[in-house]
Amino acid sequence: MDAEVVRRDLKLGEGEEITTWLSELDELGPPGEPVRLPQGDEARELLRRLEVSELDIEEIVAAAPEPDRDPAVWWLLERTHHAIIERMGDWKADRRDAPSLPSEIGALARYFHVYVFLATVPAVRRFHASRGIPDTISWETLAQLGELIDVHRRKFGEGGMNKQYWTAQILSGIVYQLGRLQFDLGIGRDGSPELGMHIPERGGRLVPEIFDDSFRRARPFFARYFPEHGARVTTGMSWMFDPQLEEYLTEEDSHIIRLRRGWTLIDSEPFMVGDRSILEFVFRYNGQPLDELPQRTRLERAVVAHLKAGRHWYNRVGRLPLP
Repeated sequence: MDAEVVRRDLKLGEGEEITTWLSELDELGPPGEPVRLPQGDEARELLRRLEVSELDIEEIVAAAPEPDRDPAVWWLLERTHHAIIERMGDWKADRRDAPSLPSEIGALARYFHVYVFLATVPAVRRFHASRGIPDTISWETLAQLGELIDVHRRKFGEGGMNKQYWTAQILSGIVYQLGRLQFDLGIGRDGSPELGMHIPERGGRLVPEIFDDSFRRARPFFARYFPEHGARVTTGMSWMFDPQLEEYLTEEDSHIIRLRRGWTLIDSEPFMVGDRSILEFVFRYNGQPLDELPQRTRLERAVVAHLKAGRHWYNRVGRLPLP
């Protein structure tokens, strides 16, 4: 089997993204060791450990590919897994976002990158162990899979997962959950090391004490387990850094405004609209009309009033020295 047979069998089309992806996977080839995908009760146990909802577990297990029954999908699974593990721990690697498979294929396509995740868990766990990463942090980091599957069901009304760029980062061993926040090993625009900061949906409110605790943990953690990296600053892109929030909120009534203390904007002007980001985070938004969104808090009222006035929120980029 080769890339063209896979393209034909799965009706992947002739688009540039698909063509480039298949060509790279074809050139890469399968990994040195056969891919093993957990099945049945073993898969159920692992999915529960990764905090996947029971609502999705049975569908994931039932639709799991097998090499003899689904040779084209298995060809993609082997090589996508290989592309991740060959860059394990390399924060300088240029990682391409693997495309999603056509929805016409059904649950197998919607969960394809979940199967890549399950097949790659043993490899990233070995990498974590080789670095001395504590088990609790290893599993807390990997358990974001459950959140991403939840987000897909909320947005599209069915199970699946389409955040494969981010899950590939997690599986590559360069992302770690430290308390409420995630940090990833990265390189700044000037070539210097930095930690990227990310805010998962799960984990509760962003109160300053919890936020600060994650930052206090970050530099010692990476200095111990990745001393060759040496980051002294963290950067993040979020609607939280949009100065327009100060038109509606103050430090006295908003955790978000207090959390921004010490951050410096490093983008000269807005360049990425963040309407969907703020709606999803604040409301767990799934497309309902603005008038149907709750208006219980100052932040909720601010988000809706701003959008109803015909304005946009923006994801802005900030930098903060690591304590």
